[in-house]
Amino acid sequence: MVQTRQQAREATPDTRPAAAAAAQKKTTSPRKKSNAELVEEEDRVTFGVIDVLRILGGFAVLACMLSYFVIGDSYVWGHDKFVRKYWNGIKRTFTKPIYLDEATLALYNGTDPELPIYLSINGTIYDVTEGRSKYGPGGGYSFFAGRDASRAYITGDFKNDLTWDVSGIDEERVQQGLGHWVKFFANHDIYTFVGYLVRDPTKAKVEAPEPEPESEHKPDEL
Repeated sequence: MVQTRQQAREATPDTRPAAAAAAQKKTTSPRKKSNAELVEEEDRVTFGVIDVLRILGGFAVLACMLSYFVIGDSYVWGHDKFVRKYWNGIKRTFTKPIYLDEATLALYNGTDPELPIYLSINGTIYDVTEGRSKYGPGGGYSFFAGRDASRAYITGDFKNDLTWDVSGIDEERVQQGLGHWVKFFANHDIYTFVGYLVRDPTKAKVEAPEPEPESEHKPDEL
C-alpha cells in the first residue's frame, strides 16, 4: 500500500521536543571544573568576622597561658585586682538587683555553708563570701555578716550599734565615717554588689532618753 507524505508524517513520532529538551539540559548543566581551578579555589584565602574573632581569642588564650607560666599565680600579668574591679562593675551594670528584708538577710550570715555571705552597708547589700575567713563564723568581722550595721561603722561600737539606724549622729560625721566604707565595698575587687535592703523602721535603734539635768546644789547642801 502506498502512503502519501501526509500519512507518513502522521505515522512517524515527532522527536524534536525531546531532542530540544535534552539539548537545553545539556547547555544548562554546570560545567565541570578543571583540576587547576579546583586547586586555585583551595588556595584562595578569605577572612571574615568569625576568623578575626578566632584569631583574637587565640591570642588572648595564649597571653593568659604565658602569664600563668611566667608569674605563676595570675592569668592577667598580675593585674587581677584591676580586672576583677572592672568585671564586677560590668556585672553590677547588667545584674538585676535583689531586694531582701532584714529577716531574710540574716540567713546569709555564714552559718549555712550552702549560702553565700552577705552584708549590707547604707542599705546596699554585698556578697563577701570570698572573705569567709573574716566574715564567716569565728571571723574577726563576723558580726557584720547578715545585717546592716552602718551605725557601728561610724561609732566603732560593734556590740551595741549593729544597726542601720544612724539617727542622732551628726550628718557630717555620718558622711565622713560611713562614706569611706561605702566606697570601700563599692569599689572592692572581690566583694560584689547583690542588691538592696528593705529596712524595717520598727527595728530601728531606740535611743535612750537623755538624762534630766540635776538641780543646782547650794553650798550648804554639799
